[in-house]
Amino acid sequence: MNDPRWRGWIIAVAIFILGVGAGGAGMAWAGIRVFRHVLQNPANSRGLADRAAERIGTDLTQKLQLTPDESAQVHAILAQSAVALKNIRTQASTQATAELRAAVQRIAETLPREKRAELYRVIAQRYKRLGLAVPPPDQTP
Repeated sequence: MNDPRWRGWIIAVAIFILGVGAGGAGMAWAGIRVFRHVLQNPANSRGLADRAAERIGTDLTQKLQLTPDESAQVHAILAQSAVALKNIRTQASTQATAELRAAVQRIAETLPREKRAELYRVIAQRYKRLGLAVPPPDQTP
């Protein structure tokens, strides 16, 4: 047990575990920030549609050996498609938010008054964690 190699191995394992923990925590933090940004600004974020249009345009230009004029036309069409996809995503996000709020309202209507306050507290925590506006508590008596 007094062998210095054991201490070295223990230190190496501890450093590895701390590194994995720090890396996981950092990735979770970054992922949550990105997720919040996309949820809060669905129309303004440079999303999958933009990146896909860019990659597809570049790939088609190279593989089909498009002229600069043809490439510009392809990129313009793909950019229009990306804008249309972002609009669809924004509409879907708005509809999903409305449906979630309606579901919370329907759930609140089925619960006794004393449990509604707890429901809205739980829902408020979830919305705040995502960076969304907290739905107003039920105003019915």
